[in-house]
Amino acid sequence: MQPDLAGALHEVSNALTVVLGWLDVARQRLPAGAARDAVEVARTHAHLGHRVARASIGAEAPQRGSSRRPARSVAKAAVLAVSPQAETHGVTVMLEKGSDGHGLVRDVGAVLQILTNLLLNAIAFTPRGRTVSVGVHDDGPFCIFSVRDEGPGIEPSRVANLFVAPKSTREGGAGLGLRHSAELARSHGGVLEHVAGGPGATFELSWPIGEALSQAGRLAPPRQPSVAGARVLVVEDDAAVRSLVEFALEARGAQAIVVASGSEFDAIVAAGAPFDAALVDLSPLEGRATSALETLRAASPAVITILISGVAGGVPVGAEPFVSAWVRKPFEMSEVLQVMGNLLSGIRGSRDSIPVIE
Repeated sequence: MQPDLAGALHEVSNALTVVLGWLDVARQRLPAGAARDAVEVARTHAHLGHRVARASIGAEAPQRGSSRRPARSVAKAAVLAVSPQAETHGVTVMLEKGSDGHGLVRDVGAVLQILTNLLLNAIAFTPRGRTVSVGVHDDGPFCIFSVRDEGPGIEPSRVANLFVAPKSTREGGAGLGLRHSAELARSHGGVLEHVAGGPGATFELSWPIGEALSQAGRLAPPRQPSVAGARVLVVEDDAAVRSLVEFALEARGAQAIVVASGSEFDAIVAAGAPFDAALVDLSPLEGRATSALETLRAASPAVITILISGVAGGVPVGAEPFVSAWVRKPFEMSEVLQVMGNLLSGIRGSRDSIPVIE
């Protein structure tokens, strides 16, 4: 990976970790209503960015729940997500009357990525005061999503290469959205195509319908083990991530001792008070992670050390004996707390292997 790209992904990982953490806090504190719905839309799309960032460094993000939803529900979520952009452009985005789409679609995140791209394109090309409509219906083993705008339509000369490598005609566009969307659809067994006829432009996305899960087949969310009473060292050089981690730990009854640099790490470890756990970003340790973690283990022999770094390349050479787990950025605090709680509770009884939470 090129150094500039690796650095950019590191910053994106930090930003998404913070966004997801505070959106979760907001969702828990808001009553049911429009504000909470807006937060849920933001969380959904932050999760999409979360997954893309992880894929860019060769990691897979875990699927949440069954990742299956009724097609009409997915279409409504896509319409709601772009509503602020539509309002800014003076365009109405609506779900067509009579849309059914009762089948459960798989890989909801990928469907939302494609529909969001189509809708943002449609909004950009639709004149003020006009409408973008979304339709959805079941068709045998597939669900068909349609996005129709009232813009100028697609020039016939561009249609043949629309999903190959077109030059974008959208202001600020890079010409990658439709190509990527078509490739994403194919990779999931779907098809994205332009439908001739007008006025405006119409795109249809055919997506496989998944089998419905029985109630007995639904998995209950895992219970989060307690971290209350734990004394936790947090090593993190990003101020926003530090604040998020400190808030999450203290809200659950843990004591967080936060340091931002290698020198602060050395000073707090040398002070001698033992730690139950440590959450460690590798960046502040400046290439000396192995010796630093060895020093920490010597000062706190029972410490559980969890890396919370987004760097590629694995655990630093020689540091494996001192690392209990690795939760890669961008992460959700629920992931970190789950892993820490499990380790503090003795659910994982040895350090023979290091689980990496992707």
